[in-house]
Formats: sequence, C-alpha cells, structure tokens
Amino acid sequence: MKRLFGLVAVCCLSASIAPVAAQTGALEKKSIVISVGGSISQMNKVAYAIALNKKFFEQEGLGVESVAFPSGTAGLQTLIAGGSDVSEGAFEHMLRMQAKGISLTCITVFDRYPGNVLVVTKANADKIKTIADLKGKTIGISAPGAATHNFVAQLLERAGVHWQDASYVSVGTGLSAVAAVRTGGQLDALVNLDPAITALTDTGEATVLADSRNEAGTRAAFGGPYLSDCMFAKTEFIKNNPNTAQAVANATVHAMQWLKTASIDDIIASLPKDYYQADEALYRKSLKQNIDGFTWDGIVDRSAVQNVLDSISVLQPEMKQAKLDLGLTYDNGLVEKALKKYGSPAKP
Repeated sequence: MKRLFGLVAVCCLSASIAPVAAQTGALEKKSIVISVGGSISQMNKVAYAIALNKKFFEQEGLGVESVAFPSGTAGLQTLIAGGSDVSEGAFEHMLRMQAKGISLTCITVFDRYPGNVLVVTKANADKIKTIADLKGKTIGISAPGAATHNFVAQLLERAGVHWQDASYVSVGTGLSAVAAVRTGGQLDALVNLDPAITALTDTGEATVLADSRNEAGTRAAFGGPYLSDCMFAKTEFIKNNPNTAQAVANATVHAMQWLKTASIDDIIASLPKDYYQADEALYRKSLKQNIDGFTWDGIVDRSAVQNVLDSISVLQPEMKQAKLDLGLTYDNGLVEKALKKYGSPAKP
C-alpha cells in the first residue's frame, strides 16, 4: 500500500473547524480511511486530490488517511474487506457488487467523461487502423475487470468483434503503463488515462484510436452519458454514519466547485510535486486536455447508470439478468445538500 501524496489529515482538529462540522451535525466518525484505486496522477483523481490537499475534508471536521492502490479493483477489495471506510474508484463497482449481494452507494461522482483512451503502439500503427483490427491482438489494461478493460471490451463488441478475441495484459496505470509500452514489444495497444496517454502520444510512441476524454468519444463508446470515478462506501456505512457521509460529500463537492473557476496555474499550485511526478509540463498539458470533464456537479444521472450497466454486461453477461435496484447505487441527497452549502454548479 502507498499513502496518497504522503498526506494524512490528522484527527486532532483545531477549534476553528468545529463550527463548520456542527453545521451538518456531529460526525459519527471523526477520522476515516479512504482507499484510492489507481495512480495518484490520473486526471480522474484531480477533484479528490484538491479536496485532500486544500484540506476541504478537515474544514468539514473530518480527518482522512488516504491510501493509494495500483488499481481500482485493489481499492475496492480493501473497502469490502473492511480496510477502509470509503473508496475512490469506478462507479461500475456499485453494480457489480450489488449483484454479489454487497450494497455500495455512490456519494458523489466526479466526471462527465470517463477519460479512458485506447492507443495503438507505434510499431502497430500501420496495421491497426480500426477497432476491429484489434482482433487477435494484445491489449494493455490496468487490471482484469477494471474500467480500462471494460472500455475496450465495449468498443470491440460495438465493432462486431467479441471481446475475448483479443488478449489482455495487466500493466497498471500511470508510470507503469508507460513503462509497459516503452520496455517491451508485447503490447499492440493500450487503454489508460492521462497523463500516461499524453506522455506516449507526445513522443509518437502511440496513436489514439478511441478517446473518452470528451463528449463525442464518450457517446461513441457508451452510446450516451456515462459515470466514471466517484466516492463510494458500503450502504450500511452511509446509513450508520449519515453526517460523516455528508462531510465526505461536502468536501468533494467543494473541490468540484473550486475547480470550475480555478485556472491551470491554480490547480498546479494546489498539488504536491509528487502528484504530477516531477513532470509539470506533461501534467499541465494533460489538465488542459481533460479540464472539460471536471465541470460536473456530482449528481448521478439515472440514464448514465443504465449505460454503465449495459457496458459492464459485455464482460459479465450475467449482469443482464441480475435483479438490481439501481436507486441503491447512488444517493443524490448528499450532493444536493452539499450544493446548497457551496453554491449550485456552473453551466458546462
């Protein structure tokens, strides 16, 4: 396990924070552990990183220990096992776990666009021109069953190719994904997020084949709106700790509202250098390419939930028959209260 940014919000809060916490009622838990799935430098982590580093959790009276894992699957497993109270990861976990009898609820969602990008390695650029050309090829993904895996499987099926007609290799995210392309000839293609993707395309080591960093690419991949990363917890935890869950929603919504008016310079200045892994120019360019995806109010769109279900059913056909209560997968009430506190969202 790796501590995210090496920062832990301490439990001993100053007296100046107490009145803020009192506005939402006494916190049932004044300190929580949050498991984070994936590289800390990914664009879909920016809102969470801002909440953490600008001490928005502490302003709500909440101490946070943030622990990063190499994939969303690992972060989820930690939550399920009781190693964390809240997790930051893909919304699709809400659906998959409910089908297994484990109820998870999204507290707030961060992104309008998933941000997954499918690229072809330089050596294969002349041979792989379309999604269908990936049949029989080897594709790098962060982990089996992760959002990156689901993204490319969905694309293959839409292109008339069964997803199992390609091979998949786990390469993680961030620097490990970049290294997998640079140090080995095993991969024909890769699915990852920025800044890893920009690092590879800027040098000509890879070319983009499908891109969900924007609305057009998201609709092409999923047929409509989609839900990507979110803050989530066991439904029981939220029920038993409503004020603590509200504090989590408040802090993350505060961060999203801050991002709507922040400049690229503001964002860079609000993050520690290890977040963008000592390559500020790369991180700055990645922010510019993904900033539109941050203009999100944290509200879950029911049609987007259905699109996520339809998408993950590609990898797991049994999900089509699962009797799910989609309403249990999210709680917009927490975000709505947070928006009243920090202002309604700006129009995208």
